[in-house]
Amino acid sequence: MDDLPVFPHMPLPDGDTPKSVASRIIDALDRNRVEGVFALANSWPLDVDPEYARILDDWLAAGHHIGNHTHTHPLLNETSAEDFNHDISVADDLLAPWISKAPLRAFRHPLELWGNTKEKLVAVNAHLDRLAYRSAGVTSWFYEWEWDRASRHLLQTGRTEEAEHLKAEFVDYAAAQVAHDAKTCRAVFGHEVIGIGLIHPVAFFTEVADAFFARLFAEGVAFVPLSEALDDPAYLRAGTIVTDAFQVHQIKIAAADGRALDAVPSTHKALIERVFELGTPLRPSRRGMLVQNMRARVT
Repeated sequence: MDDLPVFPHMPLPDGDTPKSVASRIIDALDRNRVEGVFALANSWPLDVDPEYARILDDWLAAGHHIGNHTHTHPLLNETSAEDFNHDISVADDLLAPWISKAPLRAFRHPLELWGNTKEKLVAVNAHLDRLAYRSAGVTSWFYEWEWDRASRHLLQTGRTEEAEHLKAEFVDYAAAQVAHDAKTCRAVFGHEVIGIGLIHPVAFFTEVADAFFARLFAEGVAFVPLSEALDDPAYLRAGTIVTDAFQVHQIKIAAADGRALDAVPSTHKALIERVFELGTPLRPSRRGMLVQNMRARVT
């Protein structure tokens, strides 16, 4: 889970709050017996309202863990290494009461951007080493923030049946994405890789969480501690490649090795494009160029 307690730049539906969304996700994890989930957290909400600390407290009380996802969610491609490292340190300080209780010190770069220059990559990695963080790469993400926008747009325009159907489409797509990512990991690393999946605390996920987990379990997916996944040698190259690309771990590695692999299963490319289009009216303009790059990588 990234961006607990508040997903940046993502308005919530009427009646929802960051706490209500987080609570429903905690309940879904409990119902589906998914334990020890790391939430890579931003600390800026604690500056806005100390009450957000209760979300982090609730997360730990439910048996889950907190890691560092920077203070303000800066994008390393757009930020100096000095400023980025300062942001990491601020989060390290503010989140210390929760991070200190985790079984490992986990960090994730916002948008998994490792650095678009060698100087940035080296400086940030050195800072993470000084703070004893392990970089938790991602092999599977599901664009659920785009599905959230698409769903809210459909509901706002009165297309309730289509919004309901979108939930089933997401579950089918998620299962296909996990299988696709397992296949690309085998192709890149030459062995079965323990995948690291990513979800954000968006309202849409609370509507599909039970069906999502049920489908993954039916497909044979099992959840293991993050530390076990990070012991896989496939993750030794996390944060080691200069790139400006928004891509999952294995696709980054493949690209650096001169191999172009599809980011999503071919069976679902058209669906993902439709979801992106549906969410366009609600997408923040400041990330327009990044989204264009992301969509190019998808297709």
